[in-house]
Amino acid sequence: MCGIVGVFSNKTSFDKAKVREMLNSIAHRGPDDSGIVAIDTNTNQVGEDRSNLLFGHRRLSILDLSSLGHQPMATKDKKIWITYNGEIFNFIEIRENLRKKGYGFTSNTDTEVILYAYKEYGHDCIKMFRGFFAFCIYDFNKQELFLARDRLGSKPLKYFFDGQTLAFSSEIQALLKLGVSDKEIDYQSVSQFLSLKYVPAPRTIFKDIKKLPAGNFMIFNLDSKKLTIEQYWQPEFEPKIDISYSDAKYKTKELLKDAINIRMISDVPVGVFLSGGIDSSAIVALLAEQPSQQINTFSVGFSNSKFDERPYAQRIAKKFNTNHTEFLVEPNLKSDLEKIVTNYDEPFADPSMIPTYYLSKEVSSHVKVVLGGDGADEMLSGYKRYAIQRRNSFLNYLPNWYKSSNKSLLKYIPSVFDKNTGWGKVSRLLESLSGDMVDTYYLRLSGFSKKQKYDLFGQDAYQINQEIWGKDVYDYFSTHLNLSNIDRLMAVDQITHLPEYILAKSDISGMANGLEVRTPFIDVKVVEWINKLDSSFKNKDYSKRILKDILRESGVDQDIVHRKKAGFTPPLRQWMKDSDSVLQHYLLSKDSTLNFLDANYLRQIYNDNLSTDYSMSNNLFTLLVLGVWLEKNI
Repeated sequence: MCGIVGVFSNKTSFDKAKVREMLNSIAHRGPDDSGIVAIDTNTNQVGEDRSNLLFGHRRLSILDLSSLGHQPMATKDKKIWITYNGEIFNFIEIRENLRKKGYGFTSNTDTEVILYAYKEYGHDCIKMFRGFFAFCIYDFNKQELFLARDRLGSKPLKYFFDGQTLAFSSEIQALLKLGVSDKEIDYQSVSQFLSLKYVPAPRTIFKDIKKLPAGNFMIFNLDSKKLTIEQYWQPEFEPKIDISYSDAKYKTKELLKDAINIRMISDVPVGVFLSGGIDSSAIVALLAEQPSQQINTFSVGFSNSKFDERPYAQRIAKKFNTNHTEFLVEPNLKSDLEKIVTNYDEPFADPSMIPTYYLSKEVSSHVKVVLGGDGADEMLSGYKRYAIQRRNSFLNYLPNWYKSSNKSLLKYIPSVFDKNTGWGKVSRLLESLSGDMVDTYYLRLSGFSKKQKYDLFGQDAYQINQEIWGKDVYDYFSTHLNLSNIDRLMAVDQITHLPEYILAKSDISGMANGLEVRTPFIDVKVVEWINKLDSSFKNKDYSKRILKDILRESGVDQDIVHRKKAGFTPPLRQWMKDSDSVLQHYLLSKDSTLNFLDANYLRQIYNDNLSTDYSMSNNLFTLLVLGVWLEKNI
């Protein structure tokens, strides 16, 4: 896992010093090594200082720790170059097949395997890769750049393109160092952020910088200057596999064990994030079935016992005899919040980013690689919101005139934050009745509603009519008309929520501390298998049925297997109270960077949170993150 940058321009040349600035801004992603190559695309000559194509790389050494893993890397004839971030876990198998075709290898890296897989199979090589990745390949013979992102978007890839210059990076801040962006804020992205707590691809917070969506690749022809983006993978839930529950459970277990085991491949020590929840406990339980497998586990807890899961993690660690380490998180948001928020290259407001950052920081002093349980909820119907929203399937059958009428009425509802009583309840109901089941799914994600944003943006009617989800979500459902309701909700999460929210948090928190986080539940074989299982195998008598049954059969106590889902939830309301002066600065001061929002409405949110029992902590945290991020980046 590393950091990558690159730039090609038809109108100017760039020097290595500028690319070095880009790399220095993401040095945290790869503290072990760095490299830059400058290539003249007309002659294929490698230059000393300046050229029209430059690749840069920061390395976190995981496989083949020798200098043979140095990047950017080229084929022996120097006609194909790569800068790459990620891990291909089946690279040994692919390498052996390539050897049979006559290819030779000088290193033990997956990077070299990607190069020659591309040389042999072209763009189709990405369909062979089992892992996570973001890379750019330059092919001199084809005169093209080939950029790709893994299926579920574990690795980020941001880019700038103005018709003449194409620049890319793992993080936006590196692109800003290049000086090509005008840093104009995209307020439509801000609006989506306030509802979702992240900016969905392909947008970013800046108008002229984009994300390559998960499961997509991009081809840029250096001669024609044509940029094309193609989707090579998307979640498929049909046709359903005709199999008994018992057989499905057995194969699911075997696939998970394989996904876990190949993620233990490393030339440095590997650990496991252990929360004591179902997902991380399952990883530990299945790892423990391997002979002589010493497991290093790490947990984080809070002094507030209501939010502290360490007792459950301790029981799992004891049962499976792991080498267990715990950390207590007592964050000082006054001193640490700005650092944590600015680790993200655009606004991001999952409260668990705070404990995840501290956990990653502590764990990185012990190991370089950890396994985490991200993705299980999105594959196995683990969220309570699935059950709640599924009950709203009747929304799919409401007439359009009725939904439009309800949307129009939202403007006239008084501003009330408590969605459980009075006008707040009416507003929530009307908004729920203004779209179909997928349209209104965002109301379950604890961000701002359209009505709240209408008031927040000074009664801007656009906020009422804006589509929350990106075009990719609606395009998906236009070609997948027969999905069950539960599959429709999981599809939304796999297309956008998982790559841009869940996995983004793991990537940024880990890489900010030089830690690689690997996620077995999003292994392509696991995902493609589980998605096509009957929905009752995932959620019948209880959520995540098949995984809980696997865990129970591993000997884990019933009270752990069936305890209420906690998530990685911090005591946010208390943290907001402890950080009152910070809140007042970013929300209420005359110099606030949130001055494009309605000042009276901001004060109303702040005052209501103090004077009522209804907590607005998630909304306040979202605004706080936005204010901090804008102040530090604009």
